[in-house]
Amino acid sequence: MKDTEDKILFGAFKLFLTKNFEKVTIADLEKALGLSRGAIFYYMKNKEELFIKVIDRYILSPHNIDIKFATFKDSSLIEFIDFYIEGINRTIKSIESCGVKNLSRCYFNLIFQAIQYYPDFGTLIAKVFDSELDLWKRVVSNALKSGEIRPEYDVDYVAMHFRYIYSGLSFEMCLKNGLDTALLKDLFMKYYNEIKA
Repeated sequence: MKDTEDKILFGAFKLFLTKNFEKVTIADLEKALGLSRGAIFYYMKNKEELFIKVIDRYILSPHNIDIKFATFKDSSLIEFIDFYIEGINRTIKSIESCGVKNLSRCYFNLIFQAIQYYPDFGTLIAKVFDSELDLWKRVVSNALKSGEIRPEYDVDYVAMHFRYIYSGLSFEMCLKNGLDTALLKDLFMKYYNEIKA
């Protein structure tokens, strides 16, 4: 039963990545999932519930810091940078198996669809972003206290700098060929080298 629900969610995820929510028909779902309408709606009430569950599993859950950083223990800023990049690479790898061309662009498009079709998604994703920024602040604060970075740097400023290097680069690169995590790490390291003690 769980396997069937997982199959439905993954198939619907692939479909919603390549076709906007309002254009996905029940016939599209049946074809993509290889299941009858009755089988699909045995697990989901309707297309809206299916979309919400897809967004929960493939957008909100992977970016929830309690999941994304579950194994993180307070460490140095330099160690967190490595941990952060590894986490991004794991997330990318986990969704690459869907075989969608220009996955990053499609993924961002799905996020914008969620803003329109998932009730209160804007609030939920803002909490995700805020909690990740708070984590950066905690790591930077520890780096400041330990003397890893120079004392003249402001915690909020440094945390936002790291966070927005990532979000800006990932958005811009989604319009090209997808996020290059080697470039992201290089930018993080250049900034780190500017601020380290």
